[in-house]
Amino acid sequence: MNILFRNLLRDIKKSKGQFISILIIVVLGVTFYTAINSAFKNLSNSSSEYYSEYRLADIWVDLYSAPMGIKEKVDSIPNVKTATGRIIKDASINILEENATLRFITLPDIKKDIVNDVVIKSGRYFSEDDSNQCLLDEDFFKANNLNLGEYIYPIISGNKVKLKIVGCVKSPEFVYTLKDASEIMADNKRFGIIYIKQSFGEAIFDFKGSINNLSIQISNGSDVKTVKDDVKKALKNYGVKNVIDREEQTSSKMISEKIKGLKSMGGTFPVIFFMVASVIIYIMMGRMVESQRTQIGVLKAVGFTNMQVLAYYMSYSAMIALIGSFIGSILGTYMGASMTKLYNQYFNLPLGGIKIYSEFVIPAFILTLFFCLFAGYHSCKAIFKIMPSEAMRQKSPESGKKIVIERINLIWINISYLGKIIVRNLFRYKKRALLTSLGVIFSSAILLVALSMGDSMDFMIQQQYGNIQNYDIKVKFSKLMSIEDLNNIKNITHIKELEPVLETGVEISNGWKHKDVGFTAQIKEPQMYKVEDKSGNAISLPQNGILISEKLANTLGIKVNDSVNIKFYFPGKEKKEMVVKGIIVQYLGLSTYTSMDNLNSILGEGTIASSAVLKLDNTNAENEVKDKLRNMPNVMSVDSKTDSLNALLKTMGAMQASIGVYIMLAGILLIAVLYNIATINIFERQRELATLKVLGFSNNEVKKLIFNENYIIVIFGMIVGLPFGKWLGASLMASSSTDAYTIPYVVEFKTYIIAIILTLLFTAITNLTLMRKIKALDMIEVLKNKE
Repeated sequence: MNILFRNLLRDIKKSKGQFISILIIVVLGVTFYTAINSAFKNLSNSSSEYYSEYRLADIWVDLYSAPMGIKEKVDSIPNVKTATGRIIKDASINILEENATLRFITLPDIKKDIVNDVVIKSGRYFSEDDSNQCLLDEDFFKANNLNLGEYIYPIISGNKVKLKIVGCVKSPEFVYTLKDASEIMADNKRFGIIYIKQSFGEAIFDFKGSINNLSIQISNGSDVKTVKDDVKKALKNYGVKNVIDREEQTSSKMISEKIKGLKSMGGTFPVIFFMVASVIIYIMMGRMVESQRTQIGVLKAVGFTNMQVLAYYMSYSAMIALIGSFIGSILGTYMGASMTKLYNQYFNLPLGGIKIYSEFVIPAFILTLFFCLFAGYHSCKAIFKIMPSEAMRQKSPESGKKIVIERINLIWINISYLGKIIVRNLFRYKKRALLTSLGVIFSSAILLVALSMGDSMDFMIQQQYGNIQNYDIKVKFSKLMSIEDLNNIKNITHIKELEPVLETGVEISNGWKHKDVGFTAQIKEPQMYKVEDKSGNAISLPQNGILISEKLANTLGIKVNDSVNIKFYFPGKEKKEMVVKGIIVQYLGLSTYTSMDNLNSILGEGTIASSAVLKLDNTNAENEVKDKLRNMPNVMSVDSKTDSLNALLKTMGAMQASIGVYIMLAGILLIAVLYNIATINIFERQRELATLKVLGFSNNEVKKLIFNENYIIVIFGMIVGLPFGKWLGASLMASSSTDAYTIPYVVEFKTYIIAIILTLLFTAITNLTLMRKIKALDMIEVLKNKE
């Protein structure tokens, strides 16, 4: 087999351009398979170890206020391993002339193992001497360029409180630091976590011997749902606001969704590259077998068996798989480490070094080998039918016949001579043209998916921040406020309008299905925090029912006019049966909506609010108004729509980078496919092309035969690929939507135009690289009589 191997190397050298282009596609497939799965594994392992070591809670219970003693009551519940009671409150702070919100969380005065423990990154834990010490979350600490020993001055109940920073920490509870489920991007400069002593928290928040949050760890293998139900029953008389588990906790859910997305992408996305590579190998190996009939006949005549000859040709495919897997695995391992670090900029998990996962490298090799050998075998199995005596002679040409278009005289007579040659050649090799278009279909689909990601995000931002959230400032209160209490805010200079909002948690159930969601009550026809239907029209809030989001309706199987049960997390409030009056669009979070009038009839508490949205008469006065609001009693946090929007836009850089990567991949895929197929086309038709040159056709006219054929295949591929891309993009967006956010899939008309232009541009680049092959045709050599 030495002779055959040396001949194989000569074949590869002759077609090195095609070999390298197929190899690139295989390398890309293996690289992305290994990289995406490695990133998924790194994040999954790191988060699991982190959660376990620092005891991330399985269940969180938010309360209005309850005695510290309820911890023992929860500890006695079956399958509860341990629980930690604490105080959680938000407050505002002005830092570096920027307005920010701090979430205060109490820790034991003396360090001990607790649920949701903290990791000291720098500095130290609280000492016994001073009470006004604090530990700051690392992300907020770094984003605001703070230093250990420095003092900060948050505003609590209208009073500035002096706190000394003694440590910088991280907690598994806030791997991804979001203020609430209405946000999708972290803004570490304007929101952070601050830890203080339990005793100090009780003093400044007036919580003597009380807590408003329980973090619970359960025994391994226990059913979370059962324990949650037991916790709700045990605490029903203590003013439970909300009970959530890890699947609902914002930080844990965000990283879990990202890990799931990577796992799904790692199993499907690289297959596109393997499929395209196998198509090219199928066409290329079929051409090689056909062009080397004489060589095959000689090999058989001198004693090589069918299997030996087949193995020789399939070795070409195997070599692509072996080299591609080796290079791709190495690149994928390092790229996986880079991807992990990129994602970890948002999650800040403790990571190890670069790891090689054999469970991904070996499957990548097997998958690559399967696709390559499968394609190679099906293109080379014709070897079994070649008899040595027949192979020594030239193959008889296929009989010519009229193609379909030739029979339509009106069309055929209006096609130029060159056009007729192109059309005949496409119909002569129909299978090849269709297989080539498969690569174009995938390329144009990837392009459209990449470009439409930007359209979808732009649309969501425009709807959320342009149409739905029409306010300038949102202020949250530390306790429920009556409408009369809001007059002080309304009288502040530059506040033009004010709308009260009640936001709380409820359990909504439809039969056996139930879910903990947000509950929002507003004025009947809100202008600053609108509620929209599926068509994007603002709608009035019902006075005797509720509105629910489309995603929530699908989750619980609810239709308009269905009755559902609502359980409010207010002390002493029983379940209420309410009618669903409509389905609304909601991009951020899962909530139910009703009017303030209806809320009063349900709870009998009058018109109360937990927050308010404000419209200013002059947006330039925004900072002035925010400063005044922060100094008011009972104000917990002040947020502006502008700050939220700017933070979101700033953190969208990663999406822009991923769009660029997708466009580059689509370009490589398209160029590799067209280059290979056009090279085969030129090789097979070199005698025909040389003859045309001898007959007086110019180089430009000969080039048109090949290049225009490429354009026809590309246009056909786009006609199929763009609708396929739209379907693929919609599926990806639907699968990436979570309870925290729903991104609508939108494709603008200009996006189709850009995708078409880019596809044609990549085709033109391919044609330019093929010019020298046509110019290099030696007419005399090609037209020599080979017999």
